Order: sequence, then structure tokens, then C-alpha cells
Amino acid sequence: MAQRLLPVGESIGHLVDTLRALVGREFRMRYKGSFFGILWAVLTPLASVVVLQFLFTKVVMAGVPHFAAFLYAALLPWTWFASAVQTGASTMLDNRDLVRTPFFVKPLLPWSVTCTNFLLYLIALPVLAALMAADGLPLTRALMALPAVWLVQWILTLAFTMLIAALGALVRDIQHLMGVVLLFWFYLTPIFYDLKQVPPDAARWFALNPMTAIISAHRAVTIYGQPPNWAELGGWTLISVALLAVGTLVFRELENTFVEAA
Repeated sequence: MAQRLLPVGESIGHLVDTLRALVGREFRMRYKGSFFGILWAVLTPLASVVVLQFLFTKVVMAGVPHFAAFLYAALLPWTWFASAVQTGASTMLDNRDLVRTPFFVKPLLPWSVTCTNFLLYLIALPVLAALMAADGLPLTRALMALPAVWLVQWILTLAFTMLIAALGALVRDIQHLMGVVLLFWFYLTPIFYDLKQVPPDAARWFALNPMTAIISAHRAVTIYGQPPNWAELGGWTLISVALLAVGTLVFRELENTFVEAA
């Protein structure tokens, strides 16, 4: 597949260098002129934790132990996914100068969006360790499974970002529509509530949500010190690979129309 994405004479090393440059460019554009700069990668999810911590421990009792760490362990992977998909919806239009450049490898744009948001996730990850320490939750050997969770989410996130980037280049409403879709998706994902609190009949439908599996695995290896559900994670790995293949095919089919759309 990689060879089909490369123009004649292009090298893998050059693609890696280009991807690195695009990720750096994404960082500069995102935080250009910002006083706090990259600290917003930590401040944004942390602010959500503070608000939801107050709401669900002081106003509406959620009944979830270690709620701050519980919530942050879910917000981290969700923010990575949602930010990548939302940014991907407009990335072809935001980078129209690159899209119109002859021989530019256009799939690198959704790749750079996915990689950039993963780096922002990594920057914010130490805050989770701090929240766990504050709640007396130890770091365990289960954390060794965290890269496996990252890999599955990276494939899944790239799959959706590729597809949405292709559609967003042709239909401008996609970027607005994705804001609504992701809002619904947020509430239908067990981020600020425990899946065990969901009635069994409804919980079966939650299992169809890939982010349910990702967040459950993320919580398992971080705050619970347990291995993830390997069978569930393996199933979503296969589905994510299939979705990535579909997203790549759609992107390649529509690629010739991006220059005119941009």
C-alpha cells in the first residue's frame, strides 16, 4: 500500500522527513500567537476535569471512586481522537497551498493531523500520573500494555481522519457536521460515567462504539492496573485496519478532485 501512495522517485525517508515537517508546521499554526502555547494541550482537558469533577462529585453524585483520574484517563484518548477527526475535516482546505503543489503526497496531511494529536496526548499524559499519585493509585506493570492500546487507537483515528479529510475537501458542511456528530459521540462514550452503570440492554449497543473499547482499555492499564480485554482489543484492531483500508481507498478515489475543491 505504501508504494501506491508514493510518486515515482519518492523515498520512504523523504516521506518521513516531510511528515515530521508537517507535524512541526501543525504545532506552529495551532499555537501561533498563543501566550500559553503548547500548555493548552494540558490545560484544556484539565479544565474539563475540574468542571466535571465539581459537577459529578458535588452536585450530581456519580459514585465513581477516584473520579478525577477516572475522568482524565478517558478524556486523554477521546481528545486525541476527536481533535484529529475534527481537524481532519478541514485539513485539505486549510493546507490548500500544499494540496495544489504538484507531486505532494496528499495522504500525509491526515497522517500529520493524527500524529500531531498523538503528540499532544503524550504531552498531557504526565498529568494523569499526577492525578493517580494524588489519589494513591500506583503505577503497575499493566502500563506495559499501553503501547498496544495506542497502536489500535492510532489506526482507528487515522482511518476516520483519512475518510473525513477526503469528504471534507468536497463538502464544506462536513466540518460543521462533525462538530455535532462528535458531541453526540462524546455523550455516548463512557467518559464521565462508568459502563457498569449503564443498563445491560443499553450496554450492548455501547459495545458497537470503538471508543468504548479504547477508553476501557486505557483505564484498565492506567488507573486499574489490569491488562486490557485482549479479545475485544484484537477485534477492534481488525476492524480498524479494515476501516483504514476503506478510508485510504476513498481518499485515493477522490484525490484528483481536491485541487479543484481547494
